[in-house]
Amino acid sequence: MTDASPDIPRTSVARQSNAQLSPLPADFRAFHQLYRPAYVRWAELYLGTRADAEEAVDRTFEQLAADWREVLSRDSPAGYAWTILKHRTIDAARARGRRPVVMDTAAFETRALHTAVDPIGELEESLSIYQAIRELPERQHDVIVLLYCIGYTTAETADILGISVPGVRSTARYARHRLKEALGLDQETGGATPFVPQARQPEATDVTEVKRKGGDDGDTR
Repeated sequence: MTDASPDIPRTSVARQSNAQLSPLPADFRAFHQLYRPAYVRWAELYLGTRADAEEAVDRTFEQLAADWREVLSRDSPAGYAWTILKHRTIDAARARGRRPVVMDTAAFETRALHTAVDPIGELEESLSIYQAIRELPERQHDVIVLLYCIGYTTAETADILGISVPGVRSTARYARHRLKEALGLDQETGGATPFVPQARQPEATDVTEVKRKGGDDGDTR
């Protein structure tokens, strides 16, 4: 997330007036430089082209610049910005007549993802992983894509999403468990077994432990 960023977009408010655009705050410029590369990588997965991704990300930063004081007042400015990015990406996909889903199934064919889901390596159908990840709850989906498809570290993923490192670990754990169930993998050995639905077990203990250690206050399911 340290790539040099291109020109910072002017806000839509400024474009609608003839007034000189005042210099953007230093903290906004730093935020833009820090997060823009990650945002572009995410948007490109969903929009299919770099140009479309950069346009969606620029619209994101235009909105953030216009409301920067409000953004800073949020408990998690990074988390709020991530939500705006996802909305702008969805808008861009719909404007092009496409569903806002990952365009390239090759993103789900990484060794890291296969290892995380199937430690023994018996899983061969990448499309089944693709479908299972699409059906994950939103936060779990975001964590899995950032960690295993794009390749960010746990700390980087936490920073991008505006949540804690324990929160990312907890969410990833629940997501992997859910994926293994969806793919019919044996939780003990990783081997493929017919999937038999089971009653959902309480998960309060793990979540309570994460919160006690300063974990994510967001959704981990």
